[in-house]
Amino acid sequence: MDKLNQSLDLFTEGLRSDPEIRLDIRKELQSHLEEKIAEETAQGHSNEESLELALKTFGSPVEVADGLAAANRRRMNFRARMRLLAGALLIPAVIICAFVSLGMASSFSLLDFAILYRHGPYLFVFSETPPSFSFDILCHYTPEQKLILYGDRTRKTNVELHSLGDCTGEYNIEWQKAIWERFPDNKIYAANYILALVIGDRYRDRNFILTEITRASQIDQDNALYNYLAAGVILDDACREVELPREDRKTEPQYRFELKDRVLLEEAMREYLTGINKKYCRSYITELLKQRMQIIGEIDSLPKYLERMNIEIQSFMPHWTCNRNIGKYMPEYASILIKEGKKQEALQCLNTWKQFLRHVNSDDGDWLFSVLVTTCIAATDAKKLPPLYEKLGMTEVAKTTALNAELLCKPVSEWKSKQRQMNAASHGLDRGGILANMLLPALGHEFTSEELAPERYAEYVFFQKITLALINLVLIAGMIIAIGAALYWRFRSRSRLLLLAPPPLTVLKFLGIGVILPCVTYFALLQIELLSGYNYGITANFPRFIAQTGLLLLFIPFIILMLVGNYVTARCCELGVVIPLPSGKVTKIVAMTGFGLLGITAFTPLSVFPSQIVYSILIAGATILAVAIISQVVHWIRLLFFYRQYSIYCGGSARMVMLTFALAVLVMTCVFRPVLDWREAEFIRQDKIMFGSEDGCTKIENDVIKELKSAINQALAKISK
Repeated sequence: MDKLNQSLDLFTEGLRSDPEIRLDIRKELQSHLEEKIAEETAQGHSNEESLELALKTFGSPVEVADGLAAANRRRMNFRARMRLLAGALLIPAVIICAFVSLGMASSFSLLDFAILYRHGPYLFVFSETPPSFSFDILCHYTPEQKLILYGDRTRKTNVELHSLGDCTGEYNIEWQKAIWERFPDNKIYAANYILALVIGDRYRDRNFILTEITRASQIDQDNALYNYLAAGVILDDACREVELPREDRKTEPQYRFELKDRVLLEEAMREYLTGINKKYCRSYITELLKQRMQIIGEIDSLPKYLERMNIEIQSFMPHWTCNRNIGKYMPEYASILIKEGKKQEALQCLNTWKQFLRHVNSDDGDWLFSVLVTTCIAATDAKKLPPLYEKLGMTEVAKTTALNAELLCKPVSEWKSKQRQMNAASHGLDRGGILANMLLPALGHEFTSEELAPERYAEYVFFQKITLALINLVLIAGMIIAIGAALYWRFRSRSRLLLLAPPPLTVLKFLGIGVILPCVTYFALLQIELLSGYNYGITANFPRFIAQTGLLLLFIPFIILMLVGNYVTARCCELGVVIPLPSGKVTKIVAMTGFGLLGITAFTPLSVFPSQIVYSILIAGATILAVAIISQVVHWIRLLFFYRQYSIYCGGSARMVMLTFALAVLVMTCVFRPVLDWREAEFIRQDKIMFGSEDGCTKIENDVIKELKSAINQALAKISK
């Protein structure tokens, strides 16, 4: 038999560049030779004689080798071209898909959903520092657009300031300053830099800040914003409010005014009075935001919406803190003047409160917080100004002032009363998504499931895209492991490995059963709200959503590996390649049990099981699947390191897995991802509550702001008569 093997090796020597064809032809030749040997043996020849006679019927080994090479040259050339084509196109395509998947996965960051800041009743997402690098290869902002969106993020602040604490604001100042330096005559970018400087810079010298404010005001001399900002900066060093001790923490806190520097207080009030006489007060926040939104383009995905929100919050500079401090300390300054007998100066200061509120309310920052600050200033005036007018002997003016200030507070107080009533009742937000539950409760509205449906569905589609991205990353990780295993087996066997090339129909079968059918079934089941739970928000539906995600994430690689394993085993049997024993039915039964438990968790209606039982089933299914996966991995490791005789089988399997996973990644990215992108964009376009507002984070919030500002403006017009 050694001579038979040697002869077969000589016959197929010309096919050595393609091991699969060589084994295929070798197996066929061996079958013919064994039949011929059996015939000769039946005629009474010995085994050796029968072998010699059988070999003579084939002719010279050289002639046979040349003939076989010539007969299979076209087939070998075709397969060689396919290998080259796969290397030239498939690998780059998978790399592109990997970057797309990484970009999708990176959009779901903890900063976007976990870093929450609460200002009054308004809750929003905030990420101070936009990512310096994105895996999203479709992002195509020009350098100038990036500068306007984020500023120059390559700039650094002074190194010595790092020891003083968090310097995120320091970096943002330098970034925003770069925009103004690029466009030095632009009022919008000048105001943007000054706002960042005043709010974000806690460590620089006050004189530097005031110098920068003066420099910016030169290109916008009629704007009271810079005077108010300068007054606010000076007031921080001139005085403060000290909270008085309280026996009951539930009572409203009381404060005591403390003067630190009289000269600075007077300087701040001079800036304030200068601003009062100017034509307007504008921060240009809305103009800057509109420019940035034009660069971002239409909001057609949640990552784009989150990016918009982050940019909105970066544009949202709480300079209203300066305005609020002016509102608090101006009456205190007037009180000091009254005590000193400077009644005319005190009266001049007190009579500015209406104009100041007009300036504050007319500022173009259409944010709920700005409206609340306006009301806060009016409430302070209602409390502090009437007693001062009383001291000046102006009793009627004191009464009128109290009534007028309370009139300005009325729109917000009525809105807050309604808000409290709505908070006591059900908002219906269990039917909303994460963003709806974060952004809408403070607005004092009740929402129906139908109104919240587009935002809820958009979030689910977004997370489905995340799931597809994770599946791609799992498949790509499997490809990398398969490449490493193939190289290991090639080194260990010291021969070329099989690259099993299944027929096109077999490839379609792999992709159809292993990728398309599970995805289509999964998405079809999700459309049935009773099964998917999509009539509730993702927070209420969380355990089922996790089970649904895990089911698809694990099922697709499992099915692909099973199909590839069956094909490789059958093909190796045809080629006469030694194959190992399968891992056993127990592992498959355990795996299918785990998938069954996940399936029960994923698609059982919420009303069937209590949440504790759902979590228990989910944990049990995940644990069983983990056991099955670990068992299979141990089996593969044993094959990898302890059974050299299976090198051809294992190396061929690794290359087949690599090829199939690559094709699966392409199908997931090029077929299902575009469909989900389209669905997400459609849901966002259908939404009437959350998305699409040009002036605020949500449409409904924008309506609330416009309503409140309009009511305050009407009140201002009424008290001016």
